[in-house]
Amino acid sequence: SDLIEKAAGADGLGILSVSGVPGFPELRSKLLRLASDFAALPEHRRQQYEDPQSYYNFGWSHGKEALQSGHPDTHKGSYYANPLDDDPAKGEVSLMEQHPAYFRPNIWPSEDLPAFEQAFKELGQLIVNVGTMLTHHCDKYTSQIHPGKVSEGKLTHVLQQGRNHKGRLLHYFPPQDQLQQPHQHNSSSGMEDQQPDQQQEQDQAAKQGQQQIFKQGEKQQQQQQQQQQQQEPTQWCGWHTDHGSLTGLTPAMYMRGSQEVANPDPQSGLYIRDRHGQVVKVVLPSDHIAFQIGEAMQVHSGGALRATPHCVRAAAGPAAAGVARNTFAVFMQPDVDAPMDAPEGVDADGIAVGQWRPGQTFGQFSESTFSKYYS
Repeated sequence: SDLIEKAAGADGLGILSVSGVPGFPELRSKLLRLASDFAALPEHRRQQYEDPQSYYNFGWSHGKEALQSGHPDTHKGSYYANPLDDDPAKGEVSLMEQHPAYFRPNIWPSEDLPAFEQAFKELGQLIVNVGTMLTHHCDKYTSQIHPGKVSEGKLTHVLQQGRNHKGRLLHYFPPQDQLQQPHQHNSSSGMEDQQPDQQQEQDQAAKQGQQQIFKQGEKQQQQQQQQQQQQEPTQWCGWHTDHGSLTGLTPAMYMRGSQEVANPDPQSGLYIRDRHGQVVKVVLPSDHIAFQIGEAMQVHSGGALRATPHCVRAAAGPAAAGVARNTFAVFMQPDVDAPMDAPEGVDADGIAVGQWRPGQTFGQFSESTFSKYYS
């Protein structure tokens, strides 16, 4: 519970990671490489795997999501599927029609990439299993904050009843204008490409970075965070919070064509905004799974756990030319019929987030969220 409070509570950082998960490094490497393989397919082949009826929330999606500016997001492409069930609606047409973003059948690019389906499912199921175990600890912490107001094991029960968990394999395309838009930071934006055999050194540095992230009182870090918050760097993915309950996320893999390389720009990658509004760059070793809270869990926990604002900053500088970023997220979320009610006796105004309104089901909450972000 102390770790949950430190990561996701009122004064928490907003993210935590789990290490030592058997099989995770191998499954991560296999699937993230396939993201580049899919993105390299001819456009007409990729379009064969689109599903407009699901708001492009199954199969391939590129340029369909709207940024905060209202413009289409062409910086990244996504491949969506339910890692637990190929047909969660079990043929119930009315369910597919009412909630197409969750209950359409999976689409797999088996003809072009035969290994894709198995790799996606194996990694997705592993992350869901770890996330469910983590949610048990979230329940314990929530009960301490709201004694007697939240039913025992509610957060875990909500996830276990969900039929609509969603995996998202992301491919961030290489920046098109990396040479024309250098960083505004004082630090050097260019670095020589490193080879994958330097991964051990990178992981050691990342683990040291993990420890530094939690030292909130250091003056130098606060100054860096304030500088990052004031500036608006080029982004692959703008600031947002996930609307589900819990998001599991792999460390990114950077690719130049079919070759893995190190992050070409130390300032690029995942950033989060902590509970005090400070911007922090997330540094993850390659064998860690990160977890962050979504909007639904903020509501169901009565605000004991808070959704994590985050964005992805694009790489810049000469070394970033031709380098893509691949990662995988699993959105664990309530069933569409689950009530999105705050715990009894908790002020709803104090936990308002996203498109949530009291009295909604998760399905209604999701539809209002999709209508805002998808064109």
